[in-house]
Amino acid sequence: MIVTEKKSTAKLPGRHIQGVLFLTAGYGSRAEPLSFCRPKALLPFGGETTLLGNLVNQFAVAGPDKMVFNASRCPGLVMEEGKRYWSGKSELLFEQRPLGLPGTLSRNQEMFDSHWIISNTDMAIDIPVKELVDFHLTSGSEWTVLTGDFPVHGSYGSLNVGGISRHYLGVSVISPNVVALAAERQLSTGFFSELRSTAEEAGIVINEFYTKATWLDMGEVQLFRKNLLEKGSYIHPSARIDKDVSLEGFYWIGSYCIISHDVVLRNSVMLEGSELLPGSSLVDDVLPWFSRRS
Repeated sequence: MIVTEKKSTAKLPGRHIQGVLFLTAGYGSRAEPLSFCRPKALLPFGGETTLLGNLVNQFAVAGPDKMVFNASRCPGLVMEEGKRYWSGKSELLFEQRPLGLPGTLSRNQEMFDSHWIISNTDMAIDIPVKELVDFHLTSGSEWTVLTGDFPVHGSYGSLNVGGISRHYLGVSVISPNVVALAAERQLSTGFFSELRSTAEEAGIVINEFYTKATWLDMGEVQLFRKNLLEKGSYIHPSARIDKDVSLEGFYWIGSYCIISHDVVLRNSVMLEGSELLPGSSLVDDVLPWFSRRS
């Protein structure tokens, strides 16, 4: 009985999820000016949670050996947020300038000895983690992408898998062979262009795991506002709100925000440390971290 238990619980070499790589080092141009101060991964999702925290919490069920975060801005904050939800081994890959995913894989090839989950961090979705991982490992796939239907809002490129156009949901599971190709060719950009074509030349094809789960784009300012406010209004306990303030519709007010008197706030988001001065208004908008509006 003891021997059987050991065999059933042991991680077979090359047949388990070695790690999860969270991509937070992009330029964040779609989220400007929000991304000037912090990476998109640290945008809120709900009350006390961030986009990154929500994803870390979900991927923990895959039982990875470690979680790794690449970052170019606020690396300390990124690591701190990751460790709020993951008590296991964590590692930071600091990039002074974003390398692009193939570049990150190439630079850190020695880290990828088994299968890895790669995740974008500018979206919110309930990920079928266990099912995705089981499919990837049992099917012998080298590269599996999580796909779904195209969102109602926004304009996105399509990913053709098996002759069907799908929406890429920001999550892939890859084998060391995919990483080795990126390193061998010294690729720096084009996860689904250069790296994919290189992989196909080597006989590696992309397999898809399709889900009906709702994918929310949190990387573009107005979509972020819309999707966050759909969870309802929220006021952090540390926020200070004066009298004679008009709070209308839905709103999200972060920690240490200040709303002075004679202010109108409607269907808007105030990120941490932001301030609305007397007589100002914020309507259908997002006030960036630590900014002030008069």
